[in-house]
Amino acid sequence: MKRKFYRLAFYNILANLAVPLAGLADAAVLGQLETHTFLAGVALTNVVFDYLFWSFAFLRMGTTGLTAQAYGEENESKSDLVLFRSLFLGLGIGLCILLLKNPIQEFSFFLLQGDEQVKSAGLEYFQARIGSAPATLCNFALMGWFLGRSKSGVVLFATVLSNLLNIVLDFWFVLYFDWRSWGAGIATTISQFFMLFIFLLCYIRERDRFTLFSDGSEKFFSWPDFRSLLSLNKDILLRTVMLVTAFGIFRNFSSVFGSVVLAGNAILLELILVAAYWIDGTAVATETLAGEAKGKKDLRSMSFLLELALISAGTIGFLFSFFIILFPDWIFPWISKNQDVLKITYRYRFWLAPVLLLGSVAFVLDGFFLGLSEGKILRNAMVISTLLFFLPVAITGKQQGNNDLLWLSLGFYMLGRSLTLGRQAFRLLNLKS
Repeated sequence: MKRKFYRLAFYNILANLAVPLAGLADAAVLGQLETHTFLAGVALTNVVFDYLFWSFAFLRMGTTGLTAQAYGEENESKSDLVLFRSLFLGLGIGLCILLLKNPIQEFSFFLLQGDEQVKSAGLEYFQARIGSAPATLCNFALMGWFLGRSKSGVVLFATVLSNLLNIVLDFWFVLYFDWRSWGAGIATTISQFFMLFIFLLCYIRERDRFTLFSDGSEKFFSWPDFRSLLSLNKDILLRTVMLVTAFGIFRNFSSVFGSVVLAGNAILLELILVAAYWIDGTAVATETLAGEAKGKKDLRSMSFLLELALISAGTIGFLFSFFIILFPDWIFPWISKNQDVLKITYRYRFWLAPVLLLGSVAFVLDGFFLGLSEGKILRNAMVISTLLFFLPVAITGKQQGNNDLLWLSLGFYMLGRSLTLGRQAFRLLNLKS
């Protein structure tokens, strides 16, 4: 298990790293413009896309756990049905988002707080990126399927190629054509469709045939199976909405302190995302192996798996925060040349340590319960952490105009997730033993 865990974690980390690096590239390219308005506008609008896209991340999470269980049972037909049902949902939701893009735009920008120039830049980004909805959600399903089958190399291949394209297009559209925030959005849209194309080619190569109705369409449209999938996805959806809400509130409250603080906090959040995707490599490996163990009804290895994952994730979180805190000059000036924004990043970089160390525990426990398809545990833990640990401190920070309190709320949020999920894991493993 140790060998397989580290192999999966290695590929997952490399694949995951490409995603926030593309976001960091967006920030770095926009940070080279004379004004920070476009960087702040994209950061603010990403609150909307976090809701639109990551609220449906159950298409990745639920698919990974169910596919891993089918893989452990050596049931290929079940594995394919999990994928096609998730693709069916992803495409349907993506098309609905496109049909409703105008009311979504009006409602979202009515709620977002920020000055008119920042919101105008964000609106351009929204209009350029919204077209990626069907591709983004279908990519979630395909990514989950390959991860569930321990095919992290495929995910690495598709993610790296598409994000390299995104970075190249960022430089071309933003700096060469001067399309600014609209250029950053259209670059992301093109890269998402390119990723979908790669995933579909890899699926055809993996399966050698299109298997959707090979066992009869009645299995695909089986209501009990769809209901089971929807029930799991409902819990993961609510869990993810609460997660996105917490980070959305953090960004929106940051905008109340002014566009400079918003831009500075956005850079630190991007670095947290880079670290989180590294740590999440161990969490996804945990998810895959926990799902396989459940499919094989092998419960003896779960405790060892969880201990191995927690040590690995904690080490990554410690090293990453340690590096940023001690060597900020090696990172921040490359992302932004605005001196006021840089002062914010230097001033508040110390908060990365508690957020990432506590977050590493939460991410691994998330992966553990996702692999076991325990959606209710994840949902309940997230609700408690958001409403009781995060929100009171965040509101106090906003009312007092204190950015330190706002960052403290994020630390408390990770603490709440670690405590609630840790209690459930301890209970579960003791019951199984």
